[in-house]
Amino acid sequence: MGANRSLRVVLAAVGSRGDVQPMLALAQALAARGHVPVLAVPPNFEPWVRGLRFAFAPLGLDTQAFLAQNPGVITGKPWQMLGAITSYFKTQVPEQVDQLRLACADADAMVYGGLAFFAAPGIAERLQLPALGVLYSACLLPSALHPPPTIAWQGLPGWVNEWLWRIDQRLGDWLLRGAVNAIRIRLALEPVRHVRAHLVDKHPLLLATDETLFPPDLRQMRHDPYVNFLMFDDPKLLDPALHTWLDEGEAPIFIGFGSMSGPGTKRIDQLLADVALALGRRGILDAGWAGLGANSVPRHWRVVRDAPHAALFARCAVIVHHGGSGTTAQALRAGVPQVVLPHMLDQFYHAHRLHLAGLAAPPLPMVSVTAARLRDAIEAALALPVGPLQVAAHRLRASHAGADIVQRVENMVGGQAHRYAGHACADK
Repeated sequence: MGANRSLRVVLAAVGSRGDVQPMLALAQALAARGHVPVLAVPPNFEPWVRGLRFAFAPLGLDTQAFLAQNPGVITGKPWQMLGAITSYFKTQVPEQVDQLRLACADADAMVYGGLAFFAAPGIAERLQLPALGVLYSACLLPSALHPPPTIAWQGLPGWVNEWLWRIDQRLGDWLLRGAVNAIRIRLALEPVRHVRAHLVDKHPLLLATDETLFPPDLRQMRHDPYVNFLMFDDPKLLDPALHTWLDEGEAPIFIGFGSMSGPGTKRIDQLLADVALALGRRGILDAGWAGLGANSVPRHWRVVRDAPHAALFARCAVIVHHGGSGTTAQALRAGVPQVVLPHMLDQFYHAHRLHLAGLAAPPLPMVSVTAARLRDAIEAALALPVGPLQVAAHRLRASHAGADIVQRVENMVGGQAHRYAGHACADK
């Protein structure tokens, strides 16, 4: 299908900025092709979406407020995360189903990511709507190469990872199957036996991540295509005062943890003065959702809020961050070494793979960070060879994930290639 027919495509994402921003990147690619994207995202992102002149539809609640009210989600402890996810599914997803069904009423197709994976497949099946799921991390799919994202330990033997994935599937079914089937009954759909099969295995998927750094497990039966990271073309410019400050001295260290908050990130404020003194370098502290730097920062450091990473990271010497897929992608594209302090889920996997590739210092979990360990990690990152960093940056700069996904959506709608395996009887 060509661009001669304008499509109305709902882009559904629930979560933090890291979940929403890739959909904004896809919205830019759709608009450039002459289509009409509709961003179905949490209400706290409405000003951002409308400021970019895209249509908005509310989906879910304010994720920042939810994390503040449920700090157990970001502790990295599997039982607390699973409990929070179970509660979230029972209380929030039914409302999202109603909101998304309304948003998709006149849509030609839907693309979904983040926590919208819980609501979107059922809506697509009920409306017989061509739909495409986008995963931002390869660690979300079963593999002998890594454990489930609720497990922080990396580098385990393959048989251990496979065993953990089997446990993960059974635990997911036990915790979520009742809530999933309650939603399907509301939508007049057949119940499912396995939650993962319903959310992942029965619908077309793409992996919006770098296949070289985060490879597939070739022994697995499924081979979902990669399209590399979705890179948002942020029209926002660097603050003039920050731009001048950057020009006046050496490349600074960047420290920021995006949507992460809680005791771990608060410790950074306490450690920062010692780290800055030991390194003797300039730095930038991104306030993020944790509000870092609210009290004071070391001399020769600056606090930023919502600075465009694409423009800023290329001016930095090291990027210290939590390991979210969006920040990881921007740091890779900038060709800058990284120090990853993972908090939860896919962040441990990203930290491990980046270190193996020679693009980051050894991972430093936030729960064990000290001033001395953070200083050593930054110095180790500064000493990394530039060759692998430049190769990765060139590969990401040459990718066109947004255009690739738009082409797939056009083909899916034009050829009516999408079929709902679960329509007659899901998951036999």
